[in-house]
Amino acid sequence: MINMPSKMPSKDPRSLLGRFGIGGTMAIAVLIILLYNSVFVVSPSEEAGTRWMGGTTMTSTPLSTGVHFKVPFFESVDRLQTSRSVYTLNGLDVYTNDNQKVTIDVSLIYQIPSSAVMNLLYHVGRAGAVDIEATILPVVRDRALAAFAQYNTLTISDQRAQITAQMRKDISDALQRLFNVDVIDVQLVGIHYSPIFDQSIEEAVRAKNLAVQAENTVAQKKFEGEQKTVTATAEATAAVERANGEAQATVLQAQAQAKAIETVGDALKSHPDYAHFYGLQHWNGVLPQVVGAGSIPMIDLSKGQNTGQ
Repeated sequence: MINMPSKMPSKDPRSLLGRFGIGGTMAIAVLIILLYNSVFVVSPSEEAGTRWMGGTTMTSTPLSTGVHFKVPFFESVDRLQTSRSVYTLNGLDVYTNDNQKVTIDVSLIYQIPSSAVMNLLYHVGRAGAVDIEATILPVVRDRALAAFAQYNTLTISDQRAQITAQMRKDISDALQRLFNVDVIDVQLVGIHYSPIFDQSIEEAVRAKNLAVQAENTVAQKKFEGEQKTVTATAEATAAVERANGEAQATVLQAQAQAKAIETVGDALKSHPDYAHFYGLQHWNGVLPQVVGAGSIPMIDLSKGQNTGQ
């Protein structure tokens, strides 16, 4: 039977000192620090360059993805992102061709190719990648100002697509020409008008609505007037037609009465006894209360009866 030790030996750091001594331990520590500072890794989204003591450039071409070596403490590494980057410029004040201030927000998507890495790291601005956005900013601001200066404030909303397209072209051409930077897209993400302009727009819209309302009222009154005119004309025409009808009826009635009188007169002339017949036909059965000078009744009833027989 094997007896296991009841207590494991402790790992005392001082044992390293006892094995290598103070000098050996310090040498190992220095070696580890030197190894750690002599190796660096470039990630897939960036490229790098090195400088000797922060001054002289040690690389002529950018270092790509992978593990690389440098002289510890004397050689520094400068990294630059080469994947697509998004730069957003908020609160940029621009002016239109009618001298109105407009505040815009611009988003820029760009990518730095390998051919531009060394130039941007060591020949543009300060050494390294500390001021890339500061390098891009003046170009974006200048091209945005130039684009908006060609448009009127009232037409910005309608022509937003044209303004964005012009900014995209101008910024892309400038960054490509100056720094060899590829612009993927430029987006006009925000347009903010001044409070005074917003108020004037609201007043203009309110005035336009009132004008439209007034025009509608005038149109309604005009329509009502036309309706009244049409009604009055129709009534007048009807009255004229009615009067013409009544006049024609009166004329016809008069003509008929005249014709009747003429017929009766002709009958009386041709047939003297017709007077007795006419009187009997229109007599109401009451004897006349007035007689002639000779006290002779105006109507001979016996003759009328004989005639009736």
